[in-house]
Amino acid sequence: MTTTDGYDDEITRSANQHPSLGAEYFAAREAASRFLAHWRDEHAEHLAEEITKPILDAVRERVLDAFRDWLLADAEYNAHMTMTRMVEDSVRALIGGERWANLKYISPEGYRTEKVRETLAKLYSDEIKDGRIADLEREVERLKQSLRWARGDYSHD
Repeated sequence: MTTTDGYDDEITRSANQHPSLGAEYFAAREAASRFLAHWRDEHAEHLAEEITKPILDAVRERVLDAFRDWLLADAEYNAHMTMTRMVEDSVRALIGGERWANLKYISPEGYRTEKVRETLAKLYSDEIKDGRIADLEREVERLKQSLRWARGDYSHD
């Protein structure tokens, strides 16, 4: 309700309690409060969004870029490791005497294996033969000792 002085009852009551401030002070405070409430409801949220949206978009974009880069690096590493394992497995199969690998890479029955056999013979022929001879000599010694022990002869350890 408005009093005779033009102010509502609450303003008049506050002015009477604080005469040094007067009714104008309380009326101005109420008007400012109404204005700020209206401004907050109508504009503050939009203004805050306009201020923060570019920042949030930039942060989001950077995070997505970093995640995409991480995924690509991980995929590249996985592809690299898969190819490395494939090569290493093929070499192990070839050296380990797997039939499919021998047929594919060094057997006369394989497709275009002449150059591989020629290169292996030139590079490693003596080393491979000497190594295999040493392996067989050790096996012969082991078998001789085993045979002596089987006959009960323990004198030649």
